[in-house]
Amino acid sequence: MRVSDSEILRADTATDVLGGIQPVRSSAESNCTGVLIESYHLPKYGPTPEYCYANRHVISTQRSGTATAHSRSRKVWHAGSVAICAIGTPQARLSFSDFSAINMLLDPAFVRMAVGDAINFDRLEIQPSRVERDEQLERLLLAADYEVALGVADNRLLLESIGTAMAAHLVTHHATKRLPPGKHDSAMPKYLLNRAIDYIHETLDKNPSLADISAVVAMSPYHFCRSFKKSTGLTPHQYVMRERVRRAQLFLAEHRLSRVEIATALGFSDQSHFTRTFRSMVGVTPSQYSAAH
Repeated sequence: MRVSDSEILRADTATDVLGGIQPVRSSAESNCTGVLIESYHLPKYGPTPEYCYANRHVISTQRSGTATAHSRSRKVWHAGSVAICAIGTPQARLSFSDFSAINMLLDPAFVRMAVGDAINFDRLEIQPSRVERDEQLERLLLAADYEVALGVADNRLLLESIGTAMAAHLVTHHATKRLPPGKHDSAMPKYLLNRAIDYIHETLDKNPSLADISAVVAMSPYHFCRSFKKSTGLTPHQYVMRERVRRAQLFLAEHRLSRVEIATALGFSDQSHFTRTFRSMVGVTPSQYSAAH
């Protein structure tokens, strides 16, 4: 049956497939370009119509319950299973019981941009599949869902980093022609590293995207993340958060700005996010640090 057949629902997100049921969590407010994280819980639902995702690849990990596929060979999926729904690929009718799942939706343009200089896109496409387990995809989805659950508005850099890792895994393990990525395990040339670091310092208050930072050194996000971590021992997100906290320590020691002003000046989403991040890295709250200095 062709995707264009009227019997197949062309969906944008799982909400369309589920008759309007909304996700319990979503990254829609994060301003993350090309990556959307959604979590669903369904006590009981189904069967769905046959459907396909019209505009984005959807990768899903099942966290609990059962998902029953109504196809020629009836199949029941359990916690831990991973589904890769490529754009335009028809999906079987499904019924759910005590079901929960995490979905990552990736724009094809994001996938191409994320790993552009590591993969020859003319020779592959994402291969739809449903497997009992893919630990790497599961870890990435859990990390993304955890970040969304924190409710932090300025988590774009982290979500884009996770999305980039997901894109790289898809095109090297779940594609029609599985091509190994280029070898980008070497450290970044010092002049490029300094250029990236200077840009990060200049934009600490602006929540730069991974694409913004990697473009400064003319690398794909995938290449940049690997080389940056090899050079610094930190992911770009970890480095940005460390530098924000270091600058916050200087501001607190000067006693010129309030904690709210510091949080705003350094790009934290709110004072709560600032306090939580500062304490996790320094071991004390901003108030305690200020009082001691």
